[in-house]
Amino acid sequence: MPLNSLQLYAHSIINGLVVPSLTEPLQAYVTPPMVEDLDGPRVYVWGGRLRGRRQTAPRGPAGQAGFKRLDWVIDVFVHYLTTPDSADIDQQFPLIVDAIMAATWAVEMPLIIDSQGQRIPTGTGATQNLPAGASQILSIGEDFELEYPPERSPANLRMLYYTCRIGLDIYEAVQA
Repeated sequence: MPLNSLQLYAHSIINGLVVPSLTEPLQAYVTPPMVEDLDGPRVYVWGGRLRGRRQTAPRGPAGQAGFKRLDWVIDVFVHYLTTPDSADIDQQFPLIVDAIMAATWAVEMPLIIDSQGQRIPTGTGATQNLPAGASQILSIGEDFELEYPPERSPANLRMLYYTCRIGLDIYEAVQA
């Protein structure tokens, strides 16, 4: 379940992240609510693109099969609606983006996650009997891209609407 587990794991890194310039922790979603008030920054994690390779041999049941190398770009979309009259307006959105990128850079590598994106401890003997669907993450955020277009003003011209996309490269190994 690589797509499911990676989206959930990336979500877990960002959801609840404390950003020094904000009064509330970040709210992140995989599937956003149908209707919501943008009363603070919102982050949406979405499985972007995948390029994969499979080791030819051996072939057999999951525990005896070769590995797949999955090179993902998981997209993190950040949205922020705010008033333009704040003294630190030039810093507010960049500090949110910086906090998200720093959180991904701080993840210990390598790590093993289960099919629900939960980290599996890797102490002595802990990886001997991995659950079905487990995979190893060998890098996250080592390579990344940022698209940060200029802010926009909604029709009432009283707010600033910031958006960006962070593309996180994630290298995952799956035995299958």
